[in-house]
Amino acid sequence: VQTCALPICDVMHAQPRTIAAEALAVEAAEMMELHRITSILVVDEAGRLCGAINTNDLMRAKVI
Repeated sequence: VQTCALPICDVMHAQPRTIAAEALAVEAAEMMELHRITSILVVDEAGRLCGAINTNDLMRAKVI
């Protein structure tokens, strides 16, 4: 296991893109394309992190 000495603020956006857990996969694909990103954090109704989705997930599901 390799470790990294970088602080999280050096590798993560302060305001990451999020999508509601109830959103359709196609909405996530559209958001990724619009913002030229490869992953989105999934949040519940209260704004709590409950997962993440990336382009590989969408390709496996044949959404893109």
